[in-house]
Amino acid sequence: MERPAACAPPPARAPVPVAWSVVPVDFTVVKKGPEMAMHDATGALAFRVAGGGAGGTALFDAAGIALVTVRTSGQGEWQAFSGSSLEQRHIIFSAKVISTSSSRKEVHVFIPPRSSFEDTKPSYRLLGSTFRRACTIIKGDSIVAQTNLLYKLKKTIYSRRKFRVTIYPGNDNILVMAMIMTFFVEK
Repeated sequence: MERPAACAPPPARAPVPVAWSVVPVDFTVVKKGPEMAMHDATGALAFRVAGGGAGGTALFDAAGIALVTVRTSGQGEWQAFSGSSLEQRHIIFSAKVISTSSSRKEVHVFIPPRSSFEDTKPSYRLLGSTFRRACTIIKGDSIVAQTNLLYKLKKTIYSRRKFRVTIYPGNDNILVMAMIMTFFVEK
């Protein structure tokens, strides 16, 4: 006996894909001198920061491919370039230290072509303390990412070598990691 079409079960639907950016993403960072290793939630190496080839500091992926190279362009100013290039046409962002003290540092980041040091409003602001491994990345009125030390219960002394980076949904992990590299590594 055949069922009428109205009584037939609906066709099976494919599962709805869940975008990776619907939840914050955490990375654990281990800093040793000027180098950093960034691990994802599973403990796998996701990014690495080390000296780059042409006198800059580079952000590498887990396979060792340079994603971003940062070099100083003057007192308290840096430029970030795509890959290992240092050509002006490959610039991703420029950063400038606005204020620094023993307990607070503020860096303004400008994304070209519509933003430069002459602009009064930066694309991103990085606020925090390098000593406390605290940094908040702000775009407009929204928090893009935050860093903080890895605190443990019943422990009174904390290592400043390890800290956490939380990147909120809808943001580029590589861009955020490059800005964090600039904040904590570059002098």
